[in-house]
Amino acid sequence: MWRNTAQPVRVFMLDARALLPLLCFVLYWRWFTFYVAVIGVGFFSLVSFLGLTLPTMWRLIRRLLVGSVRPAMPVWKRRRLA
Repeated sequence: MWRNTAQPVRVFMLDARALLPLLCFVLYWRWFTFYVAVIGVGFFSLVSFLGLTLPTMWRLIRRLLVGSVRPAMPVWKRRRLA
């Protein structure tokens, strides 16, 4: 029972956090939100099919935007002209 506590929560093979667009559709019942929910769930199911979870997807996007070089010292502790 305790061995599965680190597993991501899944609802019908989808990560439960990926069902947030569906929750928005249930709260605001319009065709536009239905289309957004279908596209959102489809996108998140594709990400899940590729073997990523939502936090790892956000980390991957952040790494692509920021870059792969991560300095070991914070900016405020660097010696600039020394």
